[in-house]
Parts: sequence; structure tokens; C-alpha cells
Amino acid sequence: MKAVQLEAVGRLSITTIDRPRLTAPDQILVQTKAVGICGSEVHAFEGTHPYRTPPCILGHEAAGVVVEVGEQVTRVRVGDRVIVDPQWPCGACIFCRNGDINLCPHKKVLGTPAWPGAFAEYFVAPEASVFPLPDHFSFVQGALIEPLTVGVHVARRAGLSPGQSAVILGSGSIGGLLAGVCHARGADPVIVADIRQHCLDAARERLGATHDILLPNGRVVDEVRSLTQGEGADVVFVTADEGELVHQAVEMAKPRGVIVLVALLTAAPLSLRAYDIIGKERHLIGSSMSNHQDVEEAIALAAEARVDVEGIVTHILPIDEAQRGMELAATKADGAIKVVLTYP
Repeated sequence: MKAVQLEAVGRLSITTIDRPRLTAPDQILVQTKAVGICGSEVHAFEGTHPYRTPPCILGHEAAGVVVEVGEQVTRVRVGDRVIVDPQWPCGACIFCRNGDINLCPHKKVLGTPAWPGAFAEYFVAPEASVFPLPDHFSFVQGALIEPLTVGVHVARRAGLSPGQSAVILGSGSIGGLLAGVCHARGADPVIVADIRQHCLDAARERLGATHDILLPNGRVVDEVRSLTQGEGADVVFVTADEGELVHQAVEMAKPRGVIVLVALLTAAPLSLRAYDIIGKERHLIGSSMSNHQDVEEAIALAAEARVDVEGIVTHILPIDEAQRGMELAATKADGAIKVVLTYP
């Protein structure tokens, strides 16, 4: 089968490898139809991801068709259109038993050396990680469910409630969809900030953001305070890989406000003044991937058109153009936000 492999930092190559086989009765073989390029894949491409390292087959925002099932599989059949939660947890640890599969210390993640991903024509997944694609959804829309689940989980981690103010620092793929989730949850205002106007435009025009701020902006903290009646924001999400945004997030959060770190922030260690958090009793929270509850909520939000998942899609390319797609995703050139790769 055809696959696109991350050979080295900055280089993808098209190769032919053996089609994967089921090795357990609860497994499913999926034929990839569409796969999004995530920011974590960009980190791998640039050599800054902690575990997505070459050589490996990337791709975890996947939608496709079931072509083979193990003998113990009961929820899906051959021919079903599906999406995949890109987490293969152990199922036995305390986190798995509590439903927090994203915290499983033994899990495998799709698109890593441990679990080859959907930049290949076929990939294997456990039945528990496979969900039906809504009948009226295209495969491209299906590939956008996974990043939407991240937005759902992030909002849940923040405890975002209707009427609260939300600021999203970085309105790319995750930040844009997070704006949609905040809007769907009744947040007001929903303020997005980014260094690229086309990302801000998509968040405002398609995904429910009420205000946008073009960065860099030396008055961004003051502008957020002005838009929140001088109090500061209830919740600030850091969704761009820029450490200075964390300092600004702390400053613009109201007393007892919540700051959620979503981006990997790979450039350098963070340095924060503890009193800026302690003195205002602010909450600093991390968020990683999602759980199955988030997947189900994301599917419902998209299926009911409460979040326009296609609002972030700017480029749909054939899998043979994966190198170009990755470069677009990395540079945001040509107005790129979300790049989706498709198979014939």
C-alpha cells in the first residue's frame, strides 16, 4: 500500500509498505479517505515534537471506511464510514477505568512510531476508538472531528459556562474550532487574537468569535480588559506556540480567572512570577487531547451544525502532495489554516 513517511526533519517521502494486519479479535482495519494535518505533525516535521519522531507515518485526524473487522467486533461492520479517536489506551489503569483515557500512561497515539498513522492507505485501530461518521458528513468533515474534540475537552477543562468571557490566543485550527465550541457553549464575548488576519477572519466569520485582535499588539491586555468591562477574562486559552502569550494570558485573566495551556510551547521553558497567579487566585490548567465523552459531544456539535468544522479548512490536497500540505500547514502561506489530505 502507499504511505507517506516522515523520513527526516523537514522531509516526507512517498513509499510502498505492507498493508497492516489485524493482530487481535477486537481490532478493525480502516481504509483512509481523509486526514488532516495537525499542529503536532508540524512539530514533528520541524523536529520539535517529544515523541512524533522520524522515521514514522504521521496522521491522526482520520476518517475512512471499515474494510475488515476482528471476530469480537460488534459495533461496526465492513463498509461503515468511521472516524477514529487516535488514542489506544491500555484499558486497565486507573485513568482508563475512570474514562480519562488521555491520561493513560501506557497508551499509544496514532501517527507515531508505536502506532503508524493515517498518512497511509490503511491503518489498524481498536474497536473502542472507532466512532460512526454521521451519514450527511463528508470524509473531509469527518477528519475535522478529532481537532474539534480537543476544543471540547479544553472548554470542559476550563469549566466554561454560558455568559463567561473567553479569550483564545492563537486562532489556527484548534483555536478556531475552540472559538466555535465557546460560542456553542454560550460564552460572550469570544475574543480571538492571532498574528494572521486570515485566521482571525475565519474565527469571526465562521466560528462565532465576537472580537478579534491582530498580534503583535502592545495593548492586547488593555483591549481584553476593555472588552470585559475592566474585569479581565473569565477564561484565557493559549493555543499558539509562543511563550510570551502565557504571560499575557495571566495578565488578562480576571481574579480567579482560568488560564488553560493547550499549545505545546516548545521553544523554551516557561518563566512565571508565582505572585501573579497567587495574588489574584488565578487557575493555571493544562489540557491534553480528549476522552470518549468529548468525542461524542464533538460529533453532536458538528452534526447539528452548532460548530462549523469546515470553517477552518483552506486546502484539500491529494495525499501525493503531502510535502506541500505540510509546508502550508507550517507556514500558513497562501492563506492556509487547516490542510486536509485525501485519497482517491
